[in-house]
Amino acid sequence: MDTVHTTAALLPDPAELRVYLRALAVLDQAICRDPRFSRYSFSTTWGPGTEAALMDNGSGDDFSVLFTPAGVLVRGFDHESEMSPYGTDDEQVWPGVIDEVPAALRPLLDDPAFVDEGLGAPRVTVCLWWETGGSAWRTGSGIVFPSGSPDPDGSGHLFRLLTDRSPEAVQAHFEEDYGRPVPLDTVRRVLAGHPLTPEAACGLNPAALSDEALLRRIAADPEVEAYLACDGEFDLTRTDPIESIALPTGLPVEPVAGCNAGGTHYLCGPAGSDRVRPVPDGFLPSVEGEEDAAFEPMLRLPAA
Repeated sequence: MDTVHTTAALLPDPAELRVYLRALAVLDQAICRDPRFSRYSFSTTWGPGTEAALMDNGSGDDFSVLFTPAGVLVRGFDHESEMSPYGTDDEQVWPGVIDEVPAALRPLLDDPAFVDEGLGAPRVTVCLWWETGGSAWRTGSGIVFPSGSPDPDGSGHLFRLLTDRSPEAVQAHFEEDYGRPVPLDTVRRVLAGHPLTPEAACGLNPAALSDEALLRRIAADPEVEAYLACDGEFDLTRTDPIESIALPTGLPVEPVAGCNAGGTHYLCGPAGSDRVRPVPDGFLPSVEGEEDAAFEPMLRLPAA
């Protein structure tokens, strides 16, 4: 039987787990054609001093790993588990699952992200924690698991990639999830902490570096979007140019961002083109129908 106790014995320490979860998020968001629909993500701004690694399989199962100064809290929810609050008579968390969570970490379970509207309890079937200064993962000690299930709290399938962290297991997971080959060498390098190069990103997802994909990735990451809008003078929220322009070459232009000086960044060329579309900065129309533009390569970001 796989239970939270099995998971606790197989998880690495918090520092190693954090590095691994960040790597999973990088891989998933690079492989996924649209990062909004990736399963794994990592937020460095979840709350004051709190980072969050999240997994949502889109079918009702999810987990979170919350890294805080007081320690690390792991919660998971298997919507088909008999231990789900939805499956109990009083719609409360299964006895023993969170009863022993330390007071410093217990409020994390009441985050609105983990409490469904109309349910008076956290959405959780499995929970582990590691207090700062501790030496091991802890779980509820008095949980009586329902009989007849090999995975009663869902920990077996929820944390499968956290208990088997081999590159081969990660590769097999993403190939099954996305239905296409995933290069094992790239998986190994990312899991080892190496940055994801543009070439490796293209190997994971040939469309990852298209102009449209890069703009979606910027928009999907508030930190990157805010940085580019301020220091990069590339504000995706301002796409209405002061004046329309036409290039002497006749190529179509698409406004994609504003700059701090009041100008507009455009993609130049037909939408959906396989070629890289350069970004002209549009300022001060000098001749009607023409634009004084400085062409630069399309901004390139890491795939995650």
